Amino acid sequence: MKKLFVIGIAALLLVAFTMPAMAKVKIGGIIFTDFYYLDRDKNNAARAGYTGAITGTAIQVPDITRLYGRWTNEDNVGMYIELGIGQNTGAVRNQTNEGDGSVHLRHAYGWWDVNPSFTIMAGHSTTPFSPLAPSQLLGTRSGSANIIGIGYGEYYSGRFPQVRGTFKFGKVARLAVALCDPHGGAGGPWATTEPTLHTNTKIPMIAAGVPIYAGPVSIYPGVLYQHRTIDNALPAGANNDLDTIIGSLGAKAGFGPFGVAAEVNYGQNMLNTDALIGAGSFGNSAVGLASAGMSTAGKIHNAKTLGYWLDLNYKFGPITPHVIFGSLSTKRDNTAGFEQKDTTYMYGVSVPIDLAKGFRIRPELMFYNNGTLKTNDNGVTPNVDNGKYMIAGVQFQITF
Repeated sequence: MKKLFVIGIAALLLVAFTMPAMAKVKIGGIIFTDFYYLDRDKNNAARAGYTGAITGTAIQVPDITRLYGRWTNEDNVGMYIELGIGQNTGAVRNQTNEGDGSVHLRHAYGWWDVNPSFTIMAGHSTTPFSPLAPSQLLGTRSGSANIIGIGYGEYYSGRFPQVRGTFKFGKVARLAVALCDPHGGAGGPWATTEPTLHTNTKIPMIAAGVPIYAGPVSIYPGVLYQHRTIDNALPAGANNDLDTIIGSLGAKAGFGPFGVAAEVNYGQNMLNTDALIGAGSFGNSAVGLASAGMSTAGKIHNAKTLGYWLDLNYKFGPITPHVIFGSLSTKRDNTAGFEQKDTTYMYGVSVPIDLAKGFRIRPELMFYNNGTLKTNDNGVTPNVDNGKYMIAGVQFQITF
């Protein structure tokens, strides 16, 4: 993989220096280094099988570190490629040797501006759904997937192979509709039982957004829909439809040095898409419940999830403090038909500081509460306290 990466970069540089004069090429990259202290209480540590609280310091280069290239020509055609580099897994105790040297694809897409009002895009990239995110970046590989608030209010719709059309209505609004590959993120009881029990799809996942620009205020409504059927190993007559339907509404505004951004996402079976909602974060039941379940009789139990966050910031020259709050709540019936639910929270501050051109530090202090898993079966099943933890430190960001 590393040899392939070196060959790819060499080819990219060769292209950059041999393009005709009319073409434009930009090559850049960002290195993120996380230096932080993690403090998990005993309840949170217990979700990963530990006894007693966990504390520790880590210095990591997570795989949000990236290298990119952008090319455009005189016919309004362009392409963009971005590779992620660095540690791609996290451990509860912050071991830094896990997944070192990972290289993976973040973006690879091309576009054609057919005319000033219409653009067609094809390739691997983000979707136009739920485009905003809070300014939280420290602890990506802490073992709890702490990045842009996923698991604690943010639903990041993910990066998919897709074909997208964008219709522009002057400078006021646009409509973007993406047809995305629907095969990732089986989730729920169908994630580990292939091929005896598997999901099937006949139509792409549909992600649409309608950003509206009104002076200092921008509004981002959107909708996402994915339909699957469950084949094999179902009782006769059982419903085999597995649908993910999510609505999103985001907004951001700037008034002089003051800025605000917020987003709310609500829908069913969010974890049944290949998106970033916080999957893999131990002890986060709000995420674990967010995929459809199945009763002992084969009935599908849809998961209902609400996520929201708020990010307030104020710019003082090269310093921009962000105050962040978010929450994620999910409820779903278990196999016996009893409702289970959990709500998580995050709050804290993140302060990017530009010290020199291309050199930024980001002190960050965030508190995370994984809530309590509750089962509504008249007290038969005890509540489970998923615990709390804190991440405090500084992220170094070098950009070229």
